[in-house]
Amino acid sequence: MSSITFMMKRFFFIVTFMTLAACSSRNTVTTSRSPSLYSTWWRVVEVDGRQQDFLAGQKMDVFITLSVQGRLNASGGCNNIGGSFVRSGSSIGFSPKVATRIACPPVVLSRERLFVDALRKASSFLIENRELRLLDRSGNEVLKCIAVRRP
Repeated sequence: MSSITFMMKRFFFIVTFMTLAACSSRNTVTTSRSPSLYSTWWRVVEVDGRQQDFLAGQKMDVFITLSVQGRLNASGGCNNIGGSFVRSGSSIGFSPKVATRIACPPVVLSRERLFVDALRKASSFLIENRELRLLDRSGNEVLKCIAVRRP
């Protein structure tokens, strides 16, 4: 009788544990889930603390997308920017290269250069809720992005 009681308790424990685990993982998925660093369209909203408004003569949003393979795809608002990046934990390093040379107003090109410089300065990242923050070696925020649906 003792072995039957032990087996019943064991069975009850396993069923309870599996039920709790299943409920727990469902709640994790549906609550405050942060977007992935990869394959997310990150709209840049600040560069070195300066808000990134859409400027006259700007061709597209300032954005970043990153692939699992280490490829960078971005825009400074005028030109397409390609390149690569390396990630290890929360550390990150970018090697951006301007892929196109479209003529844009000087104010747009100037801001685009600041964006590329900020990418080069980034050495770590943090994702909270729907925001990606890229930080320099001193921990200062160089880029702030929000996850958006692709246009």
